[in-house]
Amino acid sequence: MMKFLFTLLLSIPLLAQKPFYAQFRYFHLETDNEKVLPDYGANALGVELGYTKNVGKHFKVDLSGSLSTSFLNSSNLASSRYEIGLFDQANTSNLDFLTRIEKASLTYQNKKMKVKLGRQVLNTPFINPQDGRMRPSAEGGIYAEWGPLSLGYLYEMAPRGTMGWSPVAESIGYFPVGVAIDGKKSTYAGHLRSAGMMMAGLDQKWKGISYKFHDLFVENLLQTALISAEFAHPIRGGKWVSGIQFIKQHSLSDNQYTEKNTHASVISLKTGLEYKRWNGSLNVTNISAEGRYLMPREWGKDPFYTFMPRERNEGLGDVKAYVAKFSYAIPNWKMKINPSVGYFDLPSVTNFNLNKYGMPSYSQVNLEILIDASKIAKGLDFQFLLANKTNQGDTMENSKYIQNKVNMNSWNFVVNYRL
Repeated sequence: MMKFLFTLLLSIPLLAQKPFYAQFRYFHLETDNEKVLPDYGANALGVELGYTKNVGKHFKVDLSGSLSTSFLNSSNLASSRYEIGLFDQANTSNLDFLTRIEKASLTYQNKKMKVKLGRQVLNTPFINPQDGRMRPSAEGGIYAEWGPLSLGYLYEMAPRGTMGWSPVAESIGYFPVGVAIDGKKSTYAGHLRSAGMMMAGLDQKWKGISYKFHDLFVENLLQTALISAEFAHPIRGGKWVSGIQFIKQHSLSDNQYTEKNTHASVISLKTGLEYKRWNGSLNVTNISAEGRYLMPREWGKDPFYTFMPRERNEGLGDVKAYVAKFSYAIPNWKMKINPSVGYFDLPSVTNFNLNKYGMPSYSQVNLEILIDASKIAKGLDFQFLLANKTNQGDTMENSKYIQNKVNMNSWNFVVNYRL
């Protein structure tokens, strides 16, 4: 902690001058499990120190690094699910002084196109920051946008909850690996091979409908395609919105992560109302029973309309999810309140072919509160999230299907401050 504070004090003279910047972050995370199971708690303090500078008419340089530290933590965080993600899941013994080079990129931009080369933070349906820990996931490669078209090639990743960079294939397995289809613990971490991933996207609006097509090709592992259409129709004082997503996935090789010639299909639907101060939606997702839908948790969150923070439906097949979401804004307080409730019908925890992580069926209730505190200090905001997950399936009276999964509360409090 003292080393962290000393380094931070040395950086203050730099932060007072542009083009330098800093993003401070405090994160309190706490998991309350059933009474007979252990609870966990952690506090993390960190900062991203960066430099961004326009060079000439069309080029821009972005450089940044992050450092963070922990304090007042519960013991044995290595057995926690969420708290250890505030630090380094690749080295769970190091909690004191964590550093990472986060951005190192050169951007070329003109009126028609934008091309970024190097280490960057992308936000796409499959590859995204998933900013639920201290640092977001980041990627290394080249990414180009030309009007509605996007195209990229990635060769390295820095998953959230880790401090280093890895080739694409080696970045899979930092998070829990679950079981293979025979029920034995998967051993693919560190044993996968890939030349990287290609990404292609098209985001277009035509006759009032927003269309998306995104394809992710991970050489030697997976190909995943997403097609979606979203529609908004004006009604008195607001609009009615609806959307449909379809995802099709094919495996490309036979290993402990993917089985050759296996498939997965996902369809996700939403319908709702949006007004100036509030909006609400009903959302449904179905993952087919053809096989597991796979997308490394190190790379991004689920793109489904039914996604709720603090749980994923990745690694599953034969899923039926139902989620109601609501949002209410209080402009005078610059506050948003976002409650949501969901029910997730999953295959049996012993159906290893369709349940990679041994997750039972569950219901989930979230309460999120976002506060823009820029009136107190420019660049300051607060986030609060409470996620409650309750078992709705058969856990075989085995704690490994309960601990950090169901019958638990996840408490999250975050402070962000950008200079």
